Amino acid sequence: MSFARRVLAASALLWAASAGVLADDFDDLVQRIDPPKRFAGYEPKWSIEKKDYTFETFDGPVTVPHWLILDAGRCVAFIPRAQFHCGCIYVLDFRPGQAPKIEDVPMPTERWHIDTTIGAQLRTDAFIPTEVGGDESTYDWKIDGPKVLLTRRFKGEAAFNKWTHRTKGKIKVDTTNRVTLSVDPRLGYVVDTRYDSWTSQKLQGFEFASAAMSGRHTTWPEDLTCYRMAIMGPADRGLYGYATNMGCTRRHGGDGICRSGGFVAFLNDKTGWSTTYTNETGVDSRLVVCGPHTDHDFTLRMDRIVREIKDGMDRYTVRHRMLAMPPEVTRHVWENMTLLHKDERLVLLRIGRLEDFEDQPLSLGGRDRGHPVGGAISAEQARSGRKSLRFTGTTGVGSPTLCVRPGRKYRLEAWYKVVDWTPEQRKAAEDALREKIKQAAEAAERAKKQGRPPGTVPEFQPLGPAQAGIRMVFQQWAGGKVAPERFEAKVGPSAEWQHLAIDFLAPKWGPALGITFYATNCTVYMDDFRLGVVEEPPKAGK
Repeated sequence: MSFARRVLAASALLWAASAGVLADDFDDLVQRIDPPKRFAGYEPKWSIEKKDYTFETFDGPVTVPHWLILDAGRCVAFIPRAQFHCGCIYVLDFRPGQAPKIEDVPMPTERWHIDTTIGAQLRTDAFIPTEVGGDESTYDWKIDGPKVLLTRRFKGEAAFNKWTHRTKGKIKVDTTNRVTLSVDPRLGYVVDTRYDSWTSQKLQGFEFASAAMSGRHTTWPEDLTCYRMAIMGPADRGLYGYATNMGCTRRHGGDGICRSGGFVAFLNDKTGWSTTYTNETGVDSRLVVCGPHTDHDFTLRMDRIVREIKDGMDRYTVRHRMLAMPPEVTRHVWENMTLLHKDERLVLLRIGRLEDFEDQPLSLGGRDRGHPVGGAISAEQARSGRKSLRFTGTTGVGSPTLCVRPGRKYRLEAWYKVVDWTPEQRKAAEDALREKIKQAAEAAERAKKQGRPPGTVPEFQPLGPAQAGIRMVFQQWAGGKVAPERFEAKVGPSAEWQHLAIDFLAPKWGPALGITFYATNCTVYMDDFRLGVVEEPPKAGK
């Protein structure tokens, strides 16, 4: 019997024997593998401090108050009290003695958003309204020997419009959220959250936790922190997962299931320490996966959770833990999980290195990360090696995860072989355009007869000259804002390979890039693409 099946069988027996007490697959794994007690006898020296951090945004600087959770002067975790995912606790390192000193916390200076967050996050603000969630009064800290205890309470009426919780008007809420940070001899720091909430609205679904950590989605090779997702699914799926690339995660928008008592883990077989989230809710959880950002949101069917009803209020109690797999557990999970999509391949445009397309399309079971791009790998033309990317029309990279660091100078470059269309190709394209116009006119006529707005029918325009190039803009993912700067490099048809390059300085708000490759009335072969840093910003004081 495989390791994964042994785990599932043992967990099922534990569940049956416990007469309703939830069996935890993660604890079962640790008990079976018995990793060393690396932190036995460790005595934390906890303290809580306040600190403000300023972030540059598209609209200017924003200063945000933070709670810092320190152990002997090292910043183990922090909680921002405003901006993106405020009220989440972010753990910087689960290994005692390894967290950065307070002055060395690698807090970004650019906009704080899902693209730039640091650490592993878990919510503390379930059923706490946004308008009071940043108030210091909603945080009650206590240091109890080897533990840090945070209690967050709210009692009153509020309307909610966040995460998966939406209400048409105000509802009554009485919630107590408890967060405990402690040290386990095998696991290091463990964050245990328990949400105990009464609501006057019967809930169908709620998202209590979002499994997310820095480095999980970046395509810059130096920033990667994990290489696979592992999910303990229902019995018919077992222990399964996929490589952390956009080819895999985009296939799993709402398809993932974490079983009751299961876990979701970001596997790092290089360091061995893998951020893990446990599902201790009593029900299976659907995982809503963000394709580019690779966060896995635990969305629970609240109507399936055993609950108490009193005075028109429903009580829901939910528990999640955030912790780290030791290297021995990571190795067992890595070796015994079912790896989905390992035999599939996709064109993924890599950054931070020379992309010569020689090994494209890439395996979706490997470590390579890149951005899905349209077009086809071709052996018809190549500037170097044997392959290039062939496309016509437009393709590109619009992912919000393609971020650049403030103050760094970058170069975006590629080599194009631009092949003008033949008269036959132009005629075929114009005939296709006429057919589309004809169909639009017929649709407009039908709309008129049915009393609906007919819409606009475009006029036929003969195809113009061949043009090809690269366009780039700075964009902020949140709100879809695009900066006024426009960058472009373009060329015309030629029998020779032509070099296109865009040099730019990343603004201080750290934008994401929107990159478009276009081939108008022609076919382009692209080779030797590169996006990378050409100059680092000067260090402070220089």
